[in-house]
Amino acid sequence: MSTIASSLLPWRRGPAAGAPAAPAVPTGVLPIEPTHYQRLGLPEDCTLTELQIAWMRIEPTLPPPLTPIQRRDLPAERTEQRRAEDRRLAHAVLGDPARRAVYDAWLARERAAPTSWVKRLLRRD
Repeated sequence: MSTIASSLLPWRRGPAAGAPAAPAVPTGVLPIEPTHYQRLGLPEDCTLTELQIAWMRIEPTLPPPLTPIQRRDLPAERTEQRRAEDRRLAHAVLGDPARRAVYDAWLARERAAPTSWVKRLLRRD
């Protein structure tokens, strides 16, 4: 395993000498939150009409969209602009029935997975 991965993921390090073994990492080490539904303040079983009503309420409060260069230069922390971009993405995904079906299937699969996506990504077979 790379040094970067072991420094970022402490559960992948071996136990210290004489220390008890660490407990198994629970499912969802990095939770899938906020989901697109939570970003828009909607339940997961909302209809397309409810989504549009929520978007008409949220959209006027958002700052104007960023150009690709402005988006690239945003700082990494969660600024208001980043939250606005996340909400626009959530609306784009949930507003399209095909994309929403793919997202819902992915969300259900990740929640039901016995291990987190991080562990599956770093697994070496």
